[in-house]
Amino acid sequence: MILIILIIISIFLAMNMGASGLAVSFAPSVGSNLIKRKIAVIIFTILVLSGALLIGGRVAKTLSSKIVSPKFINQEVVLIILFSSWISLFLANLFKIPQSTSIITVSSFIGAGFYFKSLNLFLILNLVLVWMAVSILSYFITYLIAQRIFPPRPKNLKLYEKFFYHQSKLKRWTLFTDCYSAFGIGTNNVANVVGPLIATNMISPTVGFFIFSLLFGLGGFILGRGVLNTVSKEIVPLGVVSASIVSLVVTTFIIVCSLLGLPVPYVQFSTFSILAIHTLKEEKNHTQTMVHPITKKILKVWLFTPLLSILICYLLLSLFKIKI
Repeated sequence: MILIILIIISIFLAMNMGASGLAVSFAPSVGSNLIKRKIAVIIFTILVLSGALLIGGRVAKTLSSKIVSPKFINQEVVLIILFSSWISLFLANLFKIPQSTSIITVSSFIGAGFYFKSLNLFLILNLVLVWMAVSILSYFITYLIAQRIFPPRPKNLKLYEKFFYHQSKLKRWTLFTDCYSAFGIGTNNVANVVGPLIATNMISPTVGFFIFSLLFGLGGFILGRGVLNTVSKEIVPLGVVSASIVSLVVTTFIIVCSLLGLPVPYVQFSTFSILAIHTLKEEKNHTQTMVHPITKKILKVWLFTPLLSILICYLLLSLFKIKI
């Protein structure tokens, strides 16, 4: 029974992650009618699978064996870890704040680590520092790149003329950055589901990445229509150029972190990158952006949901008196 429930939750999480991943990666191309949604789903699935198979194993290894000792991980523990992650993500959605599955998954492992008194605190501190540092870097690197474009002014009018005369090249560039983003998602996010399952020896990394990458694509196809339409309508008015800059900066950080075996939050990095575009377009200073009510709400939820995930996991393990 536990095995069946674990499989169902894993499939459910993978499909939901695939729906949001498709929206994040291909909203610019689909929203600007560069490609159809069905074609985007196919390309997305192939690139997620490629990223997972080529690099994702490093992240899965961190999740499966480096946060909590593998001897404390079995099917019951993984079920509670994934269930805790799902509850936290659900609550974040109620607040209408996007939350990273990587942070939530790591937080659930932390709850298990506290319960079993087997937590790699050094690794956790390093992860938190990396998450904070890369979020800040995503903001300022995006700002430095985009300030050549925004806001429009006499000095950059020639750049806008180039955009106008090279529309076909700009479209190809947008499609490339969307594909690059999908590959980056594969290098990190698929491991959030596969890593815990590997820890129980239920599945091998290669088979796990293959199956769950396909489930990411299936989720994008079945559940992604509404999310993709919503995100594309919100992102494309921002501009395909802006969206491409965000994808390029954030995905590069994601891939580098994946090569280092670090589970990292795509959502957080993207949000800070988008905030940089907002700062430029609205001609605000950095302080005004960071003290904006929406920014404060995002930061509060990002702090609250991981702590909640830790607490839920710990309490459930205590409630059911899980012993290894």
